[in-house]
Amino acid sequence: MHQEISKYLNENLTVDPICHLTYGFGPKGSPRLRKALAAFLNSNFRPRTPVQPDELVVLNGVTSVVDTLTWSICNEGEGIIIPKPFYTGFAVDIQTRAKGVIVPALFQPLEEYQGFDDVFSASHNIKALENALKEAEEKGIKVRAFLLTNPHNPLGRCYPVEAIKEIARFCSHHNLHLISDEIYANSVFDNAQTPDAIPFSSILSLDLDGIIDSQFVHVAYGASKDFCVNGLRLGMLYTRNQGLLGSMASNSMLQWPPYVIQDVWAKILEDEEFTRNFFATNRQRLGTQFARATKFLDDHGIPYYKKANAGMFIWIDLRRFLVGLPAGADVPNLSIHRLSPEEKQEYQRREKEIGSRLRKNGVVIALGSNFFTEELGWFRLSFTAVKEALEVGLERIWKTLQEVEASGWN
Repeated sequence: MHQEISKYLNENLTVDPICHLTYGFGPKGSPRLRKALAAFLNSNFRPRTPVQPDELVVLNGVTSVVDTLTWSICNEGEGIIIPKPFYTGFAVDIQTRAKGVIVPALFQPLEEYQGFDDVFSASHNIKALENALKEAEEKGIKVRAFLLTNPHNPLGRCYPVEAIKEIARFCSHHNLHLISDEIYANSVFDNAQTPDAIPFSSILSLDLDGIIDSQFVHVAYGASKDFCVNGLRLGMLYTRNQGLLGSMASNSMLQWPPYVIQDVWAKILEDEEFTRNFFATNRQRLGTQFARATKFLDDHGIPYYKKANAGMFIWIDLRRFLVGLPAGADVPNLSIHRLSPEEKQEYQRREKEIGSRLRKNGVVIALGSNFFTEELGWFRLSFTAVKEALEVGLERIWKTLQEVEASGWN
């Protein structure tokens, strides 16, 4: 998709000296972009209440949005609950400048835990969140917010409406802000293995009247993923909380994206036909590459989480290679909650060794430990490369795993 978006930008980029080469309207965001974003959200996220431009603030990426949100709603040492596994960047976004604390919500210790499907279960979420809040309180951590990533990264699946509503109810009961990171909202594709996959539902589209005060609901979105332009560094926050908007705007002097870059995104959003066709093509290609990658995994006996239908990655299971078992053998549970400290250290070392061997063979996949997984041996494989590169990368992964299997761990 880089060719399509770069061609469009090359043909449509213009510089206005008055709007783009001065301080303009300040750091809250280009009026043109906020107007275009409001129209885009109203069209694509189907909000129950129309989004207004003055309910948006624009920063240089969702990383900055989460950082500034944490700075605004948390004092130093206060917490934000996030379900495991979660996006590796949150550790930086929340903890580095704002000195917030991540409070992980754990699922594997739950008595009824069966697998990753439980991460999306309304009842399992409430139990995990209650346990996380209780543990934080016991440690003297004041929890201020819950951070939802929908669609999920790294599992690549959308949350059902009933789970989102239960999470909102939990947040309301405990007076917590509910932050919904929806950066993969338009990167949902067809997965033939899961024809009844849960579709994406923005929290903006849900009837939350009587469940949570809208002043406590905030949505993060950015250009990086759906528009395939990570390098533009553009993100936004929607909230009806004017006090929070004021705090975000006053902090945004440090994360102020250039007006010319903001209006590049505005131009794309204003061109509804281009955006609609771009999303359709991207979804089709995501589905094709996902099918191509999962066929390879199936053919080579590599398990993975099969219910993904969003994002650009697959959560693959390499536990048998960590343990040193033959294909078809029963793999032991490598839960960090069950392993001894020595076992945990050893299996983490093996994860890193597999990562190192992959890099030596010219391919990179992300270690599950980077996503704070509760069970070791899982890796995140990104599949959004052109056909030839994807096929070469997959072959290099298999070559590496065969080398690991042949050498063993003794």
